Order: sequence, then structure tokens, then C-alpha cells
Amino acid sequence: MKINQISLGLSLVGLIGLIACTEQTTSRICEYTPAEGQPNLLGEQASFRIREQEGNTIFTYQPDPSEMLDQTIELSGRRELTYRNTDLDTARVILIQNPEHYKRLIDKETTQDFAAVNESLTCR
Repeated sequence: MKINQISLGLSLVGLIGLIACTEQTTSRICEYTPAEGQPNLLGEQASFRIREQEGNTIFTYQPDPSEMLDQTIELSGRRELTYRNTDLDTARVILIQNPEHYKRLIDKETTQDFAAVNESLTCR
């Protein structure tokens, strides 16, 4: 009887560990993809990406491709904004409601807000 309880306990611990590992590796990614024929609202070479990671949502803005200074030295202008303990859908709403966060992320004065970019996100 005691062996069955120990086996059951170990099985439950293993199942909980498996579920926890699955939850940590499951994440969503959204990328800004302007409609075909439409200009990139962020700039010709700019990219915008959102990802969920370990319960946080990270917005990444890359104004231009990285610049190679030398064969082994790369300079990136990438900027990131993280909403901690916030899922991706909630973080998108927060960023729409706080245009100053978006302006700080893209590091420039703009009349556009995140809502325009949000409409052209492709998520997987």
C-alpha cells in the first residue's frame, strides 16, 4: 500500500514537472507585416516583433538592419520594452493605451501610435 502511494506521488510530481516545462516553452510571437503594397509605417528597413517569454511580453523594435563594423563586430540599434508578468494580448492593449511607451520604444517623435502597427501584426 505504501509503495503504491509513493509511486502515485512520484507520478504526480513528474506530471507537474512536465506541465511546467511545457508552459515555459510555449510562447507566441507577433511580427509587424505591412499589407502588400503599403509602406512600412516604421521605416523602410525597420522591424517590429512581440514575444511572450516566461510570463513576460517583450516588444522589440529594430530601426535598421545591424551594421557590421568589422568582420566580428556588429552594432544593433534594437530597442526592447518589457511588460513583466503580462501576457501578450494584455500587453498589446496596454501599449495602445499608453502612447508614450510606444514613442519611447521607437525613440522618435511620431504622430502615429501603436494601434496602426497593431492592426498589421501577424501572430503565431
